Amino acid sequence: MHIGIVDDNKEVSALVQLWLEQAGHTVSTFYQGKDFVCTCQSHSFDAVLLDWTLPDLDGDKILQQLRKQPGWDTPVIFVTARSREDDVAGILELGADDYIIKPLHQKELLARIGAVTRRRNKFIPLEILDYGIYQIDLRSRTVYRDKVPVKLTEMEFNLVCFIFSNVGHLLSRDYILSSVWRYGANLNTRTVDTHMSRIRKKLQIAEENGWRLSSIYQQGYRLEQFDPKRRPL
Repeated sequence: MHIGIVDDNKEVSALVQLWLEQAGHTVSTFYQGKDFVCTCQSHSFDAVLLDWTLPDLDGDKILQQLRKQPGWDTPVIFVTARSREDDVAGILELGADDYIIKPLHQKELLARIGAVTRRRNKFIPLEILDYGIYQIDLRSRTVYRDKVPVKLTEMEFNLVCFIFSNVGHLLSRDYILSSVWRYGANLNTRTVDTHMSRIRKKLQIAEENGWRLSSIYQQGYRLEQFDPKRRPL
């Protein structure tokens, strides 16, 4: 499995990475919360070990933001020195799958990772959203056109989910940025235009395929179903 470690304590991170690699896992380590969030836009993980207190962005904020993204159901285990009952209960209510209090123990950590991934794979059903010739598989984070998978980046997938969940609605570029990118303070609206162009091309969104993705000057974008048979003469 590919496991993410998000912890600013380099000694602890190195030790946990060693344990996981000895168990046959692939590991990516992050010392800054925002670095991890940015990586999630283009890479996926089978499980994440997340510290609560980080230098730039606390773990609870990271969890809240990621759980809002369509299809982001990666198991998250909080690994922290906080032991108050209210802290444990609160973070589990936010969407964490488990909570381990430091110091860590190798066998327990590996067992808990195995348990949360087994539970997630067993109890979360395959959820496929059907939009005519397009199907969106939220579990595998894959979009199909005419049953053929379309290769998308993580951010492109998030954008596809967002516009298809808002069919018929006019979406401003700023609203798209804040909803899909979330940490987009350094981005401009041209980022939206670039990604819209890519997904229109990759998915072949066109009237002859039953869909129309319109760019509305100085306003934003609107995705609509389109019936070629009703085209005006």
